[in-house]
Amino acid sequence: MRILTSLLPQLMVDESESVDIAVVVDVLRATSVMTTAFESGANQIYTCCEISEAKNLSDRLARANRSARRPLLCGERKCRAIEGFDFGNSPAEYVPETVLDQILVMTTTNGTKAIEAASSAKKVIAASFLNLPKVVDFLRGARTVHVVCAGTDGRITAEDVLLAGAIIDACRVEYQAAIQDDDSQLAMSLWLSSFSVQDGTPWTTYQQGHGAWLSDSLANRFSQTLGGINLTKLGLGEDLSRCAQIGTKSAIAVRVRRKPTVFELLANH
Repeated sequence: MRILTSLLPQLMVDESESVDIAVVVDVLRATSVMTTAFESGANQIYTCCEISEAKNLSDRLARANRSARRPLLCGERKCRAIEGFDFGNSPAEYVPETVLDQILVMTTTNGTKAIEAASSAKKVIAASFLNLPKVVDFLRGARTVHVVCAGTDGRITAEDVLLAGAIIDACRVEYQAAIQDDDSQLAMSLWLSSFSVQDGTPWTTYQQGHGAWLSDSLANRFSQTLGGINLTKLGLGEDLSRCAQIGTKSAIAVRVRRKPTVFELLANH
């Protein structure tokens, strides 16, 4: 296995012909929401870059299937819920009572743009700390993996880099993955230096049953990142802990269509 990382979507080098799987990362909060929504029984998630695009798509889907419930509009701009949308971008909103069997149409400031940037890959999945072990399992046998970090407003943000590093750590331990780019080296270094692990790596520490300790440490680390500071300033700091719970969910959002972009639960395929 060979792993590449882009710390921002605009830093991607087009290697679409050789990339088996693009792993999109927007820890705070788009890919954590996608994981949570599918864990709660959502049917499909359409992703759009623009608010107007999301509204138009929701209207078209509603007209095409008049007997079904209207798709739910979901997302944020600058961390805040969008006026007229059904839900914002907190995992706390995406519970079975609200999203079971529902179709969601999502647009976010950073995450959905990262999905679009990675669209030429053969496969695209959404990764979070919540489903990290399942993502690692899914990557088994892949030849080339490209981790794409969403960042925040065009700036690199540490929570995404940490998850990229965690994926790399796990793949090196499990699959002896080769790292051939500086972005991956930087992500790996940040991940390894963020925990006081005496033996092995944070991934092996997780495997030894210390997930709760790692999750608590991670939530504290998020409070110091660009994305975490932005959320805390807006009174949304509880989402830091919600997005830091390593391995608490098994759902993986996998792209099943490119135009429009549609994700479904991996188990359905």
